[in-house]
Amino acid sequence: MRQALHAEQERVLRFARSAFARYYRSDPPPPIEVSEPERREFAYWEFGKQVMTRHLAFQSVEEVRRRLAEVVPLHAYRSSAYFRYPAAPMEEKGWEGADLVFDIDADHLDLPCVEEHRYSVCPVHGAVDVREGKCAECGSELKEVEWVCERCIEGARAELVKLLNVLTDDFGIGESEVEVGFSGNRGFHVVVYSDAVRQLDQTARREVVMYLTCEGIDPSVLGLPWKGRRTRGLRRPSLEDLGWRGRIVRAVAKHLVRSGELAGWLEEPDWSAANPSFWREVISRAIAEERVRIDPVVTQDVHRLVRLPWSLNGKTGLAAARIPLERVEDFDPFEEAVALKGPPVKVRVLFAPRFRLGGEEFDAMEGPVEVKLPPAAAVYLMLKGLATLP
Repeated sequence: MRQALHAEQERVLRFARSAFARYYRSDPPPPIEVSEPERREFAYWEFGKQVMTRHLAFQSVEEVRRRLAEVVPLHAYRSSAYFRYPAAPMEEKGWEGADLVFDIDADHLDLPCVEEHRYSVCPVHGAVDVREGKCAECGSELKEVEWVCERCIEGARAELVKLLNVLTDDFGIGESEVEVGFSGNRGFHVVVYSDAVRQLDQTARREVVMYLTCEGIDPSVLGLPWKGRRTRGLRRPSLEDLGWRGRIVRAVAKHLVRSGELAGWLEEPDWSAANPSFWREVISRAIAEERVRIDPVVTQDVHRLVRLPWSLNGKTGLAAARIPLERVEDFDPFEEAVALKGPPVKVRVLFAPRFRLGGEEFDAMEGPVEVKLPPAAAVYLMLKGLATLP
């Protein structure tokens, strides 16, 4: 049984790699873009290999494209850092700065939908009853699948919008210095290209994280009523204030509108209109809603590898698409990140919830069932372990 499953997995990987190869070898080639490629380290995972190939250096984007077409990687990356000698071992590279990188992943947002689409799937029988952690029918080990739904993407998008607002309004980052991209799976990446941030060390980047996530924030320092602390001499925040002062007050106002409480407060905010415990609860809720939930490890790392824009994500087959700033709120990853084209292919679906991809909607498949799917949908399910070749 184990040998048969291994052989089946090998067939799936060969099929997926052939689909990836058509993408990377297409004419015209994929719009891979990297600023200052000669100063960056490149890396990739190959299909079927357990070790990343890294410490690669290229002098141009065209060289990068040729290597991708030759190797056809499962995942491809470039460094956020700039190096004097990108191909050297890490301690000899000669670090010369790094872009400021942010990662927003739906899996880290505690969204209520996440628990709804974690599935245990038997490689033989699909979605089955579980007995002692194994398939109740054949005893096979189960594959744990974490699905990504449209609510996941919308949750991540909401955090993305908050992040961009803080970067531009509070940090003064210009729109031309910001690159936004879909990760190819369940979130978004933001890269800031600016001389103002390039030399920030880990400590400074940690402070950026703390500001965005409101870690350690003391509302009383902002003049807000908080745990009985004295705010005498501080001007109470107003709706027009900049930074976290104004952002928290505006969130408080939204709460009051939703709840119908203190209707006159919006015209003339009066912090004495309710008792301190009321304000503590509302302010705590406002901070929780407005803080930006990013992956702190990614932002603090001055040597971070970042997914190569328009490369394919080996967990889905979707492209890590670049997103123009004006398209952030309406970009549709299930449509615009679909890069694998071609005629339908017959696959054996073990299980799949209802989903939408590449302009088509697919009904739930309890499986196992043989169906014909567009290559993007077939590879999407295969890479998630939900489909095989018949």
